[in-house]
Amino acid sequence: MEKVLFALLLGVWAALVIPSVIRSRRENAVTTRSPAYGDEMQYASEHRDRVLARRRTALIVLGVAVVGTLAAAILTGSWPILAISLVVDVALAAYVAILLQIKQRKGAAPAYDDPAGRAR
Repeated sequence: MEKVLFALLLGVWAALVIPSVIRSRRENAVTTRSPAYGDEMQYASEHRDRVLARRRTALIVLGVAVVGTLAAAILTGSWPILAISLVVDVALAAYVAILLQIKQRKGAAPAYDDPAGRAR
């Protein structure tokens, strides 16, 4: 039981510390952007960075939860914990599917007709 608690505590600690370390390294990185960007472009870029950081944090937390619940289920041999592990696995799979849909949607160019009637 002590091993399970230690593994869960280690997983929670990693989920909280790793994103902050990555964020601080990114903030301290040398930027090569041109100062010609307007305020709107900078705001859009910062907003996108925050969104990506939130998505990354959620993915890390779900990954740690998958590993933690599976380890707890194996170490204790508990069927209810195994069921919880399966639920967390499904949540991770659903989250990855949503992220892939977002990526695919952003990659698709909008189709429209030009005034001459030709499809682009």
